[in-house]
Amino acid sequence: MVRRTLVKVCGLTRLEDARAAHDAGADWLGMVIDGESPRRVSVETAREITAALDGAVTVGVMVSPTPERALDLARASGVTRIQLHRVDPLAWPRDFPMPVAIVVGVERDGALNAPLPAGEHLLMLDTAHDRLAGGTGCTFPWDTARVVAASRDVMLAGGLGPDNVGDAIRAARPWGVDASSGLESSPGIKDGERVRRNIDAVRACDTEET
Repeated sequence: MVRRTLVKVCGLTRLEDARAAHDAGADWLGMVIDGESPRRVSVETAREITAALDGAVTVGVMVSPTPERALDLARASGVTRIQLHRVDPLAWPRDFPMPVAIVVGVERDGALNAPLPAGEHLLMLDTAHDRLAGGTGCTFPWDTARVVAASRDVMLAGGLGPDNVGDAIRAARPWGVDASSGLESSPGIKDGERVRRNIDAVRACDTEET
């Protein structure tokens, strides 16, 4: 059976970049709406982008929010889903009223730096960093993701781009892949050609015999 790996383009700050990524075939479009990041956008900007791309799945990325704040930000920005960095995976409400992806960091030695979230929530594995919550541009040992992905859906992040996303998919067999800094010409500004190449590389990998 042919795989179809979900593709998320994250760290979007401009409508033209979000539209180009959507038109190129990205499944999800991510915007940082809470937390320290050079890619952070206002709730108003996120709402404008979401409203302009009717039908697109938009993801509000947040760092260490409370459930109440996360829901308020999501509703104000109009995003479809949320992605959470630096929250306690086991403490997040299982009955949260929106789809949630919870990020767990992976250390250089492949160790997870937090427990896995409840099965109700999507798991994202990203490169652990002392200071940055995401957008590190660094990969981690993909064998860790492969082990976890054997028993649940995993979104793979951390240093992915058109030159290595195929290798990452072959190594980890994730449910989805997420790229941000690897698709940029500068922080928050996407390189349209890199975005297209990244998505093309994922789809080419999906058509390989599994």
